[in-house]
Amino acid sequence: MSLLFFLVRLGLLLGALGAATWSILALFGFAVPVFDLLNHAQILLLPATLIGLFLVTVLLRGNWRSAAMIYVFVGVAASANVMVPEFIASTQARPAAPATGVVRMMTHNLFGMNYEMEKVTAAIFAEDLDIIVLQEYFGEQASELHPLLAARYPYYARCRGGKRANLGLYSRIPFEQVEDGACPDNAYVTERTAHILAKFHTPDGKSFSVVTTHMDWPIPMQRQQDQLGRLSAVLDTIEGPMILAGDFNSTPWSYALRNFVSRNGLVRETVNLLTYPLSWFYLGAWRDTLPFLPLDHVMTRGGIVVHDLHAGRPTASDHLPVVFSFSVE
Repeated sequence: MSLLFFLVRLGLLLGALGAATWSILALFGFAVPVFDLLNHAQILLLPATLIGLFLVTVLLRGNWRSAAMIYVFVGVAASANVMVPEFIASTQARPAAPATGVVRMMTHNLFGMNYEMEKVTAAIFAEDLDIIVLQEYFGEQASELHPLLAARYPYYARCRGGKRANLGLYSRIPFEQVEDGACPDNAYVTERTAHILAKFHTPDGKSFSVVTTHMDWPIPMQRQQDQLGRLSAVLDTIEGPMILAGDFNSTPWSYALRNFVSRNGLVRETVNLLTYPLSWFYLGAWRDTLPFLPLDHVMTRGGIVVHDLHAGRPTASDHLPVVFSFSVE
């Protein structure tokens, strides 16, 4: 029994020190890109280091306890440095909506294996939206969803391309799609990503742009960095108020996304909003889970005021929709 107790105690202590080590390494992700991958797990690292601090306090004695407490506390501080400001920002009140000129919009990753478009339609209609942008909008989804939306949303655009280049935009408001070569119309092309860039005009004469895209996962790192770099070049060409919305496959805790937001003068409106995953494949089947990663983002620039933002009702996707209302200054 004493040997078993020793092994359990050792395992708990090693886990506590390991969590602290990962948190500390994540802090240096700005200098070592591979360490930045750890930042995507910050929602797990912060509670893990807090539990670890409790464990070393209880399980160790003497100088070993003091040294371990200091080390694990540094891990707690490193993780809290990322997570606490995010939590505080999510508590801030948004500006009240004006009496007129408010636009309602949704961004939603449909999930390529989702064939229940009635649930998607119900989620859209429940929000009384003006603009919808969709990711993982493959041919199977479009053949069923488009007829359900076209009557209410007569203005639309669609990208058909590689893995993450399948996008859609539907609107009640007329728009002009900017044809910049980044929205393919051929499912057999090799482009993995794409974007739709649309210019809108409000009834009172104000203009704004909407961009939607879908990034790859952060591994391999250089691939996503290159994609963010190409998107930055597109944003450099856009003047005036702008909304960027989509699935970035990146958490806001990473230096990669934080640097992208800063470099482009954006405001990330989706703060502390967990949207993924609603389902996960394990034990041979897709099973429901609780979302714990904020991968779907809304960002603004240049006179867009967001008055409300929330997760929409679940569909059969592994992502929650993000719904928000805004006006143009």
